[in-house]
Amino acid sequence: MTKKYSIEQTTGFIIYRTALAMKGAFERFLKEHGFDVTPEQCAILSLLREEEGLSQKEIGNVLFKDKPNISRMLDILERKKLILRQAADRRRYSIFLTEEGKQLVDKVHPLKLQLVEKVFDGLLAREIESMENTLNKIYRNIS
Repeated sequence: MTKKYSIEQTTGFIIYRTALAMKGAFERFLKEHGFDVTPEQCAILSLLREEEGLSQKEIGNVLFKDKPNISRMLDILERKKLILRQAADRRRYSIFLTEEGKQLVDKVHPLKLQLVEKVFDGLLAREIESMENTLNKIYRNIS
């Protein structure tokens, strides 16, 4: 007898469901702590905290977001005075954090670590490492 197909038991669905749940938890976490940014906006700010001066295209490539999405998010972050754009040449802008943007990232980061602890509660370090290695292998196989 063949096993009945169930989308809920497929690896892709489990990964997707988990990613959505993690994003939702981070979104609630940001709101609960009074931060007026989305997880996607926070990802941009965190990326710029690591390496300022990236272009819109570079940010989009790292975060797997298309040009219209990144442009919209950068517009919002600029209105919130968390980033600023500086012309690097006629076609490219370099993106930098403002002082407010740096302070926000520095406040969010330690709190985000608390959320990560909660998310991975009950998992051993080697289990987390194994999961990350496996997911990276899957990603490399399909890229």
